[in-house]
Amino acid sequence: METLNNTKLNNVIKIAMLCAMAIMLIICFTVYKADAAGFAVFVLFFVFYMQLPGLCILRLMKIHTAHISTAMVLGLFTGWAAIIAQYFITELIHTNILLYVLGPVLSVIWIISKIRSGSSRFSFSFSKLSTAFVIFFGLALLYSLLNNQYIYLSPEVSDCTYINPDKGYHLGLIASLSHGWPLESPWVQGRIIHYHVFTEIMYSVPVRLFGVPADTLMFTCGPFLTSYALCTSLYSLFREFSAKARRAGLYCFMLLLSNIFIAKGLDDSLAFFFVFRNENATGFGISCMLTLLVLFKNWHASFSAGENSPAKLILVTAFIMLLTGLKGPMGLVITGAIWGTYVIGLILRKVPAKAILPIILITIGFLIVYVFILGSKGQSNGGGTSIFAFATIVDVTFYKSALVAALKSLGLPKIIRLCILLAVFIVFTLTAFLVPFVAGYIRELVLVFSGRKDYDFTRVMIYAACLIGFVCMFLLNYSGHSQVYFGYVGVFLVPLISIWFLEDLEESKGWLMKAVRAIFIAMLLLSSCTLAMHYAEMIGDARDCADNNFGYSRYKSISSEEYEAMVWIRDNTPEDSLLATDRYYSEPLETYSYQDRWANCFFLYAVYSNRMCYIAGSGYNLPGDDWIIRKEMIETNNRLYDPNNDERGKLARQLGVDYLVVSKDFTQIESLENDDYKLCFSNDGVDVYEVK
Repeated sequence: METLNNTKLNNVIKIAMLCAMAIMLIICFTVYKADAAGFAVFVLFFVFYMQLPGLCILRLMKIHTAHISTAMVLGLFTGWAAIIAQYFITELIHTNILLYVLGPVLSVIWIISKIRSGSSRFSFSFSKLSTAFVIFFGLALLYSLLNNQYIYLSPEVSDCTYINPDKGYHLGLIASLSHGWPLESPWVQGRIIHYHVFTEIMYSVPVRLFGVPADTLMFTCGPFLTSYALCTSLYSLFREFSAKARRAGLYCFMLLLSNIFIAKGLDDSLAFFFVFRNENATGFGISCMLTLLVLFKNWHASFSAGENSPAKLILVTAFIMLLTGLKGPMGLVITGAIWGTYVIGLILRKVPAKAILPIILITIGFLIVYVFILGSKGQSNGGGTSIFAFATIVDVTFYKSALVAALKSLGLPKIIRLCILLAVFIVFTLTAFLVPFVAGYIRELVLVFSGRKDYDFTRVMIYAACLIGFVCMFLLNYSGHSQVYFGYVGVFLVPLISIWFLEDLEESKGWLMKAVRAIFIAMLLLSSCTLAMHYAEMIGDARDCADNNFGYSRYKSISSEEYEAMVWIRDNTPEDSLLATDRYYSEPLETYSYQDRWANCFFLYAVYSNRMCYIAGSGYNLPGDDWIIRKEMIETNNRLYDPNNDERGKLARQLGVDYLVVSKDFTQIESLENDDYKLCFSNDGVDVYEVK
């Protein structure tokens, strides 16, 4: 009777959470006026161009999984990899037919094969669905929506719409990629850029094929896809790697409550900020990395058993390529971890020498993407010229300056201050998992090297990935805040290592384990409070943004007049039109600096009209040391808007500029019309000139 009552209670909780998620979706369309038609098209695209084709490929390759969560995320990223391959093939054959047809064909094949099989490999029971996982999924979705869709109103329904400059950059990349490869900068005409663009390539396909607006994909579809991919991959990871698979949902929930990597503010996790906020699609990189580990475990088990499994090896290689294209640093960390684990295994005589052959193949897959797509000549890097920069990552933390000041007041030597700063940074990075992770890592190291524990290649690889990720994050000078991506590999594997330690010594009654558990629970409660603070703050921000009279910063928003002008440009100019815009700053000119690569990162006009821009800021496209180039670009651009420059038409033609956009809210100039410039659109906020 007690079990029955518990089952009923759990079902009630799950139904309530599912209803809450449905309400979240309704709020997107009713309160924040999200594009329902665009969202519906993307859902169909996701199902019939990614998820089902991925499952079909797995079926054709005869790759089987033990649990539906693993099957779904493996299918998702297999379908994603197929989309990327189709994109590049499409660029070679110069027709979209492959992109249009292959996904639905594979979906039909999968559906027919499932019908013919007569039974499903997986059985689903609602009562057996993890309650903790459903709660975790709902809270993760809410986190993502609060930080994305719930602070964004479409320009069609808002007089002034907030747009994050970094989001704008990625919207521009999506629009640019929808026109083809190579990827040209939406900011600087003719500059070929190389970036972690496999997310943008995937998003560009529904833009190219079905005309779904890029902002609908990023703000409305992104939170749902991020939550699905991240939550399911985490659940699969814990099911596949923990001794207590039935607790996988609880472990996921604990990870959320831990609010790891609190660095932006006392209540704001830097990891969650990037991952759930869909910033730079970091969540997809983490999800792919976790799924890759599950797949690698499956392949290595077959390899160790002497089974010839080329299909699994090919898929592992495809996944490392996909991961690298999603987030290059993560691909680098995992590839390094594989090699490190192999070398240690050779030293301990636990790994056969022949294992080097598949590892070389995996490495070649990594290098193909990292060198030829991400690292080709001309790649931008905002990190400067030095490869190493010890501990600069702590600059992103909210407490650094105050802590440094306090330590200096005590007269402590610099090296001691630095050690204390790093120690505090690690505490705020690992939060609740700090003590079990450190204890578990050291314990595993001793047991494996002493031979008292088996050398499990995949498990050792996870330990190696944590070490490499954290070392790279602390020592390398990668590219601004992108350096955190090295550490994110470790941050999202730390909970698994901590759980291994707690599970191994679960029956221990000693005082040491009691202390570890007590510290873990206390820190988890504390971090949960900080997470609750963030939810409360973001609910307030979302409520404010839902009010069309909310006071937006004009330097970080787009007005309805600007949007009207962009719609006109989109509908009345050729697709390959090149725009020049005088709005290239995201802060007032009195605080603007040519040397600040973060100060001039707007190209709203390129984003919303799906056109290229000559100049609208070059913050991410030029290294910080190249500020002189940025200065020359902006000053050249300014000459296009100088009514006293009689040669402005000649200059525009030399640059290939077809239209000039004047932001009257920011630039007070007289008419630019002359023999070379023709006024072709005007409203209260924008003038558009055609270059004759």
